[in-house]
Amino acid sequence: MPHKHPEDRIYTVISGIFYIGLGLEFDADKLEAYPPGSVIVLPGNSPHFHWAKSGEYVTQVTAIGPLGMEYINPNDDPRIENRE
Repeated sequence: MPHKHPEDRIYTVISGIFYIGLGLEFDADKLEAYPPGSVIVLPGNSPHFHWAKSGEYVTQVTAIGPLGMEYINPNDDPRIENRE
């Protein structure tokens, strides 16, 4: 689901196809496919989403901490157990 990180991130696709889209809401039409060897630079606080649309993928994520993650819709956060 759409989320953002306060830090800049660099994604390097190791295997599979990495699909990532930008925006505040998940929209499969906004997904772009990146094959192995691709490098994606994502500036901090950029709302985005990704999906294993065609199966498994492996990415290497490079960032300088402290690291963080905030879901655009807090109800999408799987770390929150007690939702009302």
